[in-house]
Parts: sequence; structure tokens; C-alpha cells
Amino acid sequence: MHASIHRTGLVIAALAVVTFVGGALIADGYLGARNQASAGPASAMVQGPPLPTAAADSAPPQVVYVRPAPSPKVIHVTQPAPPAPPRVVHVTVPGTGSENESESEGGDG
Repeated sequence: MHASIHRTGLVIAALAVVTFVGGALIADGYLGARNQASAGPASAMVQGPPLPTAAADSAPPQVVYVRPAPSPKVIHVTQPAPPAPPRVVHVTVPGTGSENESESEGGDG
């Protein structure tokens, strides 16, 4: 019973968040459109700065030379490290001791 109550609460909380965020976005869009409409069509046309034209008296582009990064140092290995000894893993499985006795007593049966 507790799990269904928690699931129901989670669903209600998720729906409330979606409704709140959606309502905020809708209100923001509505108010933004209202402000733009009340300003009038004259403000809709925005004039930008004039496009630059190529003039004969303009300076040529400046050339910048960048010094390349130094190459990384090379390390030569003259004596390799000795190989690591092999790892030996011993596994001990405890038994009951009755496994061999049942084979000798059982026979065919």
C-alpha cells in the first residue's frame, strides 16, 4: 500500500512541475508578444551598422608569427625492468569426506 501512495505522490508532483514550468513559459511568451505588439511596427525595423567596404586606403592585414612548441624529450630505455614473477593462486575446497565412501559402498544401485 505504501508503494502505491508514493507512486501516486510522485506522479502528482511531476505533473505539478510540468504544469508550473509550462505555464511560466506560456506566460513569458504571451507577455513578450504583448510588449512587442504595444511598441508598434516602427520598432520592428532595426537598422544595423553599415557594412564595411573595401577602401583603397585601408591597411593590409597584420601577419603574426607564432613560435612552435618544443618537441617532447625522447627517453631511451637502456635496461628493461626484470620480469615480474608469476602469480600462483592456491584454491582449497573443503570436503565432507563422505564422497569416496559412498562410491565404495553403493555398488550398482
